[in-house]
Amino acid sequence: LGRDFFLPASGRMKTTCLLAAGLALAVAGAAGAQSYPAKPIRVISEYGAGAGGDIYFRPLAVQLAAATGQPWIVENRPGAGAFLAVEAVMRAPADGYTILLASQNVPVTRRYLSRSKPIDPNVDLTPIAALWRTTLVVAAHPSFPTKSLKELVAYAKANPGKVSYGTSGIGTQAHFAGASLGVLTGSTLLHVPYSNNRQVLEAVTGDVPVVINIVSPVLPHVQSGRLRPLAVAGYKRLEILPNVPLVSEVVAKFEPPPTWSGLFGPAGLPKDIVTRLNAAVAKAVATPELRARGAADGFELIGSKPEEFAVQLKRDIEVAGRLVK
Repeated sequence: LGRDFFLPASGRMKTTCLLAAGLALAVAGAAGAQSYPAKPIRVISEYGAGAGGDIYFRPLAVQLAAATGQPWIVENRPGAGAFLAVEAVMRAPADGYTILLASQNVPVTRRYLSRSKPIDPNVDLTPIAALWRTTLVVAAHPSFPTKSLKELVAYAKANPGKVSYGTSGIGTQAHFAGASLGVLTGSTLLHVPYSNNRQVLEAVTGDVPVVINIVSPVLPHVQSGRLRPLAVAGYKRLEILPNVPLVSEVVAKFEPPPTWSGLFGPAGLPKDIVTRLNAAVAKAVATPELRARGAADGFELIGSKPEEFAVQLKRDIEVAGRLVK
C-alpha cells in the first residue's frame, strides 16, 4: 500500500487534489504549446522602414506567417544605435508574441563602443535563429589608379595618408573591415564616415576613391561601371561577383566582421516556443524564391538552429573584440 493510504481521509483528499492540479497544469501547458501561436506575432525591428534589413525581412515575414498560421506584424523601431528595439523586447513578456529582428549591432559590436552596460545576447535575450548573412565589398572609383586590392595596399603604403575610404558610419562593420585592413597591411587608410549607404555611394569620387559597404547597394554601381570591385570581405566568393577575390586571399589573417541579422526573444522564452519559431524560420528560408533573391542581392539565407546561433554569437563577440583592439 502507498504511504498516502495511512493518511487521514482529509490528507488523502488533499494529496489527490494536488496531483490532479499538477496534471491539469501539465495538460494545459502541452495544449498551449500545441496551439501556439494563437494570435499575430509582433516583430520589433531595429531597421527603419525601407532600410535594407527591413526590405529583406518583409517577404520573409510572409513566409513565416504561412509557416505559423498567424501574421507577423513588423514594428520598425530604429534609433539609439538599435538599443530602442532591443530594450523593448527585453521588457516584453516571454510568451512568443514579441520578437526582435536585429543585426549584430547591439548583441555583438556595440558592447565595445558604448559606455552602457553590454547586453549578453545569450543571457539578456533568447537566440532563435540567424536569418541571413550579408557580405561587404571593397570597391574603388574607376579613376583611382588601382585595379586590385593588392595594388590598393601598395598604393596606400607608397602614399601614406592620401587614400581615404568611405563607410556608412563610425563603428560599422565596414569601418571595422577598413581599420583591420590598414593594421594588417601596415598601410594608412583614412576613414570618412557618412550617415547612410546612399550618402557614401554618392560620395565616391576622386576625393574619396574607395568605399566599403554591403554588396547589394554597391552592385548597381558595379554593373553600371561607376565602381570597380576590388575584394569581398566575406567567408566565400559571391556568385554574383565570382572573379572578385576574398580579402583573406590577399591579406593574411583578415577576419570578416560579423554581418548578419537574426531573431531573438526575451530572456526565458520557453524552449518549445523557440523550437516552433525556429522550425518556421527553417521552412521560410528554404523557399526557392527567397534563396534566389538572396543570391542575386549578395546575401546568404541561414536559418541556423538556436544552439548554433548561440555558439555563433559567442564567437562573433570574440572576433569583434579582436577587431576593436
